[in-house]
Amino acid sequence: MPLKRTAGRIPSPFFVVAVLGVLAVLVFFLACAAGPPARSAADLTNPALGPEHSSWLIGPIARIATAEEIRQYLALTDDAQAETFIERFWASRNPTSGAGNPLRQAFDERAAQADRQLTEAGFRGRHTDRGSIYILYGPPSQTDHEVSPIPNGPPIEVWGYTATTPAGLDGKRPQPRYRFIKKGDLTVFYVPGQDPRLRNRVETPPQ
Repeated sequence: MPLKRTAGRIPSPFFVVAVLGVLAVLVFFLACAAGPPARSAADLTNPALGPEHSSWLIGPIARIATAEEIRQYLALTDDAQAETFIERFWASRNPTSGAGNPLRQAFDERAAQADRQLTEAGFRGRHTDRGSIYILYGPPSQTDHEVSPIPNGPPIEVWGYTATTPAGLDGKRPQPRYRFIKKGDLTVFYVPGQDPRLRNRVETPPQ
């Protein structure tokens, strides 16, 4: 008796649409979890402004500002506009209604300290990866070093923050660990699986 052959069943259009919908939702949530892509120093520089203002976004400011504020600042065409923007930027984040702005004061004090301690390779400390973390969350609770996974590579510098560390200037709590590695004369974020010798830019802190 010959075997009876049956054709494969074709999924219904409703099933296909449902599967595609689930995949779209998964992609959306994975993208959100990954956070926005890192932006290079070049991406955050406004060449239309003078030296004091052109690099204002680089580092911690890019983590505090909204995407729209970054877009607006990069569209400015002179330093007077930049000064007005910066004053408005901090005024909108003033946690008090009185004179003075504790948030801006904390930023300025940490930025000055980062410039003194973390300036390297022609970058002001406030514009480096370590400086960004320092300004956002303050000095680490502890520092350590790990052996480099790269043969003959420099050690990894580890900054640790405790669970009791308060929210930073960006309104978020710091990650428990931040890892940095030397790339030439500049210390950059260490990305597991990525050789820092292949990186050619200063980036904003990972999410």
